[in-house]
Amino acid sequence: MKCKLVDVFAKEKLSGNGLTIFYDYDSLDANEMLSLTQKMRQFESIFVKVNDHESSVRAKIFTVEEELDFAGHPIIGLAAHLHEESGDLKPREWKIDLNQKSVTVKTKKTDTYFYASMAQGTPEYIRTLTFNEAEEALSALNLSSKNLANYPLEVISTGLPYLIVPITSGIENANIGIGYFEKLLERFGAKFVYIIDILNFEGRTWDNHGSVEDIATGSAAGPTAAFLVKHELALCDSPIIISQGRLLGRPSEIEAYVETKESTVSNIWVSGDVVKVANICFV
Repeated sequence: MKCKLVDVFAKEKLSGNGLTIFYDYDSLDANEMLSLTQKMRQFESIFVKVNDHESSVRAKIFTVEEELDFAGHPIIGLAAHLHEESGDLKPREWKIDLNQKSVTVKTKKTDTYFYASMAQGTPEYIRTLTFNEAEEALSALNLSSKNLANYPLEVISTGLPYLIVPITSGIENANIGIGYFEKLLERFGAKFVYIIDILNFEGRTWDNHGSVEDIATGSAAGPTAAFLVKHELALCDSPIIISQGRLLGRPSEIEAYVETKESTVSNIWVSGDVVKVANICFV
């Protein structure tokens, strides 16, 4: 079994968010894909099947708990892998088919490996939390109203619905402190939470047990950028740099770009550098 290790949203090896790309899509069932993801102990893995037309591929994404319909850093990393395998030095465009949607990714060669930009589409604004709901969410995250920025907590999706929690302090102390956090998020229509320090544009997120923190979250960058632009904390049609992973010793940098047409959001691009770490062959 062949696979490749890459670091996503990284300028150099052993930084950013690690990803395993497995080639054996056809020979594995869902339980085997899940087990392999658990074996690698990364936040997510991706399994790929290259179609007859090499610019179009089918992929499955797994966390250590479940299959996801969408994620950010696995798609970014996969596109870089596909570009390397193609041997083409010119910029390329890829269509990656997932369970519920197809994603377009543009890639270009860099001095270190590749740079990839993923189109996440237009944001869906699902819900704004009430005052009491916001207080409940903050308490579950070891935060309080004194940490909160003067903006609402909102659920926004560009593929996965995130509860966006804007703060001005306390990011180092934030954590998931309740066992029913996933149920709490379900009440709000969210799948995961993303805390964003609006002064430093630094984010944090975890699995819903709070046991594993993600290093860099491309699927959250789109909703976060939509939130920042909506509340005039960042400019549309201009790069928005979100940092993550500092507290894990794996500093990462995600670039988001909210594209508008006639004053309306037409697309959100999430981009980053990818660095190759190793080729692996399981016996």
